[in-house]
Parts: sequence; structure tokens; C-alpha cells
Amino acid sequence: MSAFASARHLLPGCAALALALGTAPASSAEPVDIELVLAVDVSLSMSPEELEIQRHGYAAALTHDLVLKAIAEGAYGKIAVTYVEWAGSNWQRVIVPWTAIANRADAERVVEQLNAHPPDSARRTSISGALEFG
Repeated sequence: MSAFASARHLLPGCAALALALGTAPASSAEPVDIELVLAVDVSLSMSPEELEIQRHGYAAALTHDLVLKAIAEGAYGKIAVTYVEWAGSNWQRVIVPWTAIANRADAERVVEQLNAHPPDSARRTSISGALEFG
């Protein structure tokens, strides 16, 4: 299976995990349409190529015109997003802390934060560790 096909199959699981995590945003006083946790598996079951595909896919999605349009059309016109990498039970790393996205400039700042931290891998895979981290 190609790296792209593998990533395509993993993204729905990552999205489900993202919805399940319940970490609090940095400022609950700022209303947003959604609080989105992007929880990304970086265990050694993921190849370096797959890690890059994941990272680039999220960056492309966050800055895509249709996504930005959907954000702008929300009741508050903004979302909050955080990007967390996880592997073993005690291996979680916040790459992007809670950040509001209301426009392209905000989304590009999130992408800059993603690009500032190259993907890392760790041993083991523990979804429960990621959930407990949140």
C-alpha cells in the first residue's frame, strides 16, 4: 500500500480521536465555532514518508480556500485548533498550542508552527495515553 493510501486510511481514525480528546482551549472567553484537536499518531508504525504526508495534509487543509470559507461562514467566524503528536503511553507532544483561526493569516501561522517542528517518531502506540493526555 502506498504512503498516500495508508495516510488516507489513517486520517478518519485521527479525526475520530481528535473529536474524542477533551483538552481545554487557552481562552474559553473567546467564542469559536469548534475546538479541533488534531491528534496525530507518530509511532514507529508510521514511516517517515507517512509522517510527512500527514503533516503536509493538515497544513494544506487548514489553508485551503474551502476550509477557510467554511470557517468564515460559522456563527463566530473562527475555530480553535491544537496539534498534538502521540505515540507510547507517556509520549505526547503539543506542536501547536490552542490557536484561533479566523482567516488565512491565522491558518498560515499555524502552518509555520507545524513546519518549525519536524515530525518525530517514538516507540509503541497508545491511544489511551493520548486520551489521558487530553
